Amino acid sequence: MNRVKTTVAAVAATVMLGAFAIPAAATTSGEAEAAASNPAYKILKHLDYSGPGKASLRVGYYNRAEDKGFGWNKVKKKHNITKYAAVEYIAKSPNRDRVGNTTTYHMTGYAGKYNCNNGTCRLVKQYKMILSVNQKVQRDGQDKGVITMYCKGVVRCPNWVSKALAKENGRSLAAEDSVVAEEENDVVIAEEDAPDNSDAPADEVVDEGDADDENTPVDGNAPAEEGDTSDGSETYVSSYEPLAASASTATLQAARAVPTATGSEKLAAGYSPLKQTVPAAVTEDRYRYVGSYTKLR
Repeated sequence: MNRVKTTVAAVAATVMLGAFAIPAAATTSGEAEAAASNPAYKILKHLDYSGPGKASLRVGYYNRAEDKGFGWNKVKKKHNITKYAAVEYIAKSPNRDRVGNTTTYHMTGYAGKYNCNNGTCRLVKQYKMILSVNQKVQRDGQDKGVITMYCKGVVRCPNWVSKALAKENGRSLAAEDSVVAEEENDVVIAEEDAPDNSDAPADEVVDEGDADDENTPVDGNAPAEEGDTSDGSETYVSSYEPLAASASTATLQAARAVPTATGSEKLAAGYSPLKQTVPAAVTEDRYRYVGSYTKLR
């Protein structure tokens, strides 16, 4: 009789343990699925970068209540930088400084607005831009990449800042004749398809150099900064050095022009230094090209 009771008790205990074990396994599976579904580490674009290789622009996340995050979601949602190209322009800056003894680097540049009148332009607003990139390699073999980018001194950059930086980046790409290559090879997920994300990945490690972006949480009622309002007559300029307080209209137009080849341009080649000017008489038939299996005279 006692042996039967012992057996029944053992079976009951096994059933009870099994009942408790099943939910635990399900919870673990659910956590794994949640971690796998978090898009924070998805790469949106491989940015041209003044450091080694390319800099990854990841989806990231931004938790507004805790003022925490990294990547595109923080750059866009907190600091109102809305163009990949705006981030890339600063990523290419030659002004690159390491943050302490970390794997994080800061790139800097400037976005400014001029008002022009009678051929003279006056700088009415200028923001120093700071981009933070962490070069630590992640499990996918790529750097963690962009942590944040912002206008120093304010939380949300005015809309014109993104446009000014993006246009300057577009001009540099046009000059390099690599726009198509950039679009085909470096954009992984288009801006309009970039997912919104406010959840931190379960395995996120926040490095010392990434903890602070020198700004406070967004105040939705904050008034516009002086010089930020626009009426459509402004000229916007981006640079890797501080902008001049004043400039001529012609100087700004020349700085913003896209170098392009025209039909009137000629190519010249020679074994001795070329003259700085080419005579106007040069025509397309100046050179003759000949191929031969024997030495040419």
